[in-house]
Amino acid sequence: MKKYSILLVAAALSLSQTACKEDFIDLNPISSANLNSFYKSQKDFETAIVGVYNVFQGVHSTMWTEYNEFRADTYTHIMYSYAEISNNTFQSNTTSTMWNTMYQMITYSNLILERIDAVSMDEAVRNRIKGEAQFFRAYGYFALVRIFGDVPLVLKEVSTSEALLIGRSPIKEVYGQITKDLTAAIGALPATLTAAQNGRISKQAAEVELARAYITMSGVPLKENHWADAKPLLESVIKSGQYAFAPTYAEIFSLENERGKEVILGAKFKIGGIGESTQYQRQFNPAYGGNPVFEKGVYESYETGDLRRDFNIAKEFTTLEGTRIEALNNTKFDYGYDRASTESGMDFPVQRYTDVLLLHAEVLSEVDGKVNTESLALLNQVRKRAGLKDLTPAQVPDLASFRVAMQKERRSELMFECVRWFDLVRTGTAVEALKAIGLNANENWLLFPLPQTEIDKMQGVLKQNPGY
Repeated sequence: MKKYSILLVAAALSLSQTACKEDFIDLNPISSANLNSFYKSQKDFETAIVGVYNVFQGVHSTMWTEYNEFRADTYTHIMYSYAEISNNTFQSNTTSTMWNTMYQMITYSNLILERIDAVSMDEAVRNRIKGEAQFFRAYGYFALVRIFGDVPLVLKEVSTSEALLIGRSPIKEVYGQITKDLTAAIGALPATLTAAQNGRISKQAAEVELARAYITMSGVPLKENHWADAKPLLESVIKSGQYAFAPTYAEIFSLENERGKEVILGAKFKIGGIGESTQYQRQFNPAYGGNPVFEKGVYESYETGDLRRDFNIAKEFTTLEGTRIEALNNTKFDYGYDRASTESGMDFPVQRYTDVLLLHAEVLSEVDGKVNTESLALLNQVRKRAGLKDLTPAQVPDLASFRVAMQKERRSELMFECVRWFDLVRTGTAVEALKAIGLNANENWLLFPLPQTEIDKMQGVLKQNPGY
């Protein structure tokens, strides 16, 4: 127990030490000296939940890119160990950071949920913190189950000896807990946030994540029909009036509009604080050795006249030494910083409104079993902003053709936003897509290997995924 508490304090302390006026909560550092009195007041739990936000921020600094974009059919010439993820040549513990970080998020959330009801505090604050912890626990398991498949399902504080006896729970059981937690979070979280709360989890963020879970459950590997469950959740977000479709694509990714109404949930970053900037930029920056260039088909997948293509992809660039590189490289999160910079203060859009519209269009067509008039209109709304002509019913006459058009649009619109790999998996097209870029992929590639250190210390309780 004490070990987990110390970890929590360390995370909260890390964030509180770098607090500034932009942070959604101002905290004083705590230390292990007063650990025995922790979890005794409302302020303690405010500190504890910020520790969970800190883990969430870290995930979206670089890690989420590695496990999504670099796994998909997007890049070649990927830097450093990221190539292991792309071509499935994992070292024994390549995945340990993702595994440990997500379980850190889950452990911190469990601590809060087990202890918060025993402490006297403002009920609105209690509900909000519980909702946030439920969201983050679900978020952690949603990541783990899509990356690793069956995973240990831990919902309470456990000792080290107890943890070593917990085996992998089936995917279906893990999703059951994800939907349970997110449903509870929706009932506990506020529907509106103040300016000072920007970056916190809202009711709508939980609705989006639950809809994503239901949509994923409807595809590979479960193939359960939860499309109708996702429909009212997405409609609730749209009807809330809290978010809006940005008039231009470029506006969404400018520093001036990083917290605009297009973004439902973003991981907050800024330059200057220790551990508060995103390292995403370094993965594409020549100064850091970053040069993951696109597969040729990515550039060609954009239609002629698509305004998003040149915004997202640079066909060439100049290194710091003055060498002209003829390559396809990411510009979406360039942010206008010096090419020598390896960090950025730009928030990362974890959920945005356009994705909600595209998911809603997909859900409507799947529920009806045919191309829905409203779903086609939503798809065309997104295309129009990109400078493209509307698709006509003759161009997408059936559900199969609409699915192809939808996945093409999602790739163009949401490029680099860490949805491509999971889209490929849930639609059953991942192996085909990887083979198309020359990789010798098979069904085993749909899951990542468990860290060998976890398997070793569990002494036979955990079994490795097939193919590794």
